[in-house]
Amino acid sequence: MPLTDAQREQIARFVPAFRRLLDSYTESLLERQGRQALYAQILSPEGLRTFTELELGQLVASLWASRQWGNKAYLVEKLIALNGLPAIASHLRALLWGREDIARRYDAFRRAIKGLGAASITELLAFTHPESCGLWNDTVRAALIMLGFRADFPAVRKVQISGAEYRAFNALIADLGAELAERHRLDGLDYLDMNAFLYTVYEIGREHHLVAPLDSPPDDELPTEPDFDHDETVEQIVNIGQWLGFQAEKEKLVARGAKVDAVWQARIANLGVVTYVFEVQRRGSMDSLILNLQRAQNNPTVQRLIIVAQHENIERIRVEVASLPESFRKSVSYMAVSDVQRSNALIGELSAIIGKLELVRSEFGV
Repeated sequence: MPLTDAQREQIARFVPAFRRLLDSYTESLLERQGRQALYAQILSPEGLRTFTELELGQLVASLWASRQWGNKAYLVEKLIALNGLPAIASHLRALLWGREDIARRYDAFRRAIKGLGAASITELLAFTHPESCGLWNDTVRAALIMLGFRADFPAVRKVQISGAEYRAFNALIADLGAELAERHRLDGLDYLDMNAFLYTVYEIGREHHLVAPLDSPPDDELPTEPDFDHDETVEQIVNIGQWLGFQAEKEKLVARGAKVDAVWQARIANLGVVTYVFEVQRRGSMDSLILNLQRAQNNPTVQRLIIVAQHENIERIRVEVASLPESFRKSVSYMAVSDVQRSNALIGELSAIIGKLELVRSEFGV
């Protein structure tokens, strides 16, 4: 995709800061080399034939995408329970070393393996194949918007991207790298170096309040909310609950006929248990949603029923709930998906800050 003059001008603004980052790149480079060495051992075709739970834990603990998870062991157990360790190893081998086009391999992995989103998958690809694979996450999305790619690359508004979009993203990173090489004499940058450039853009933008909300529309569009991944949102709710000190679980049967997306539970001294129920509404039946929550209310420990949805859906649900009995209406609260995502991101930032203190060592040795 040819870069516009405006995009080239934006890129040039951040080059001096990126040069300074490269001059002090030693610590980050050592971390990167350590991760690449770990991945070369664990994720090689030979290594994946003898893939162990400990090695999966080392991978999960190393991922930036999983830094918001305080309990990495829970995430590893969840991945194994959802997919089975042999299937994870088999599909990692196909993703990383298959001969099909990257878009097909990416889509096949996303369909087959539950519990890992675009940020995790592309991070594994980028650290295994930094010569051809980029890393997709919220920082990258925000940086691309700041560089002027919102209109030319609409995928920047999506947390989860398709294989075709990932292939297009890699092509865009190649164009950015060529721009830095040809116009700014920054030669030999691979895709992990380009991630460092985009991180520089994001950090400067955040410092100078240049980062626009990821879900805000361009000036010439009507406001619309980006789609979201139901399962990812449920995982984020569980993660937030764990960080708040609750016993948080997903897909929990809380009453007869009422299996809910997530629950937070806490024991109050000797008085008993309190339960908060979460249902994530994306495209399902509104009647089924309400019926499930009414059944959940039959559990005497349930104190609050929380509906998580996009803003426009919340308003529709409010209208439906308004005609129901007062005892139910007063038990229902609403949370926007964007608030869940922002809360989870803030937990990730806090985890990164606290992680630098090395107060607790990972059980996986990473």
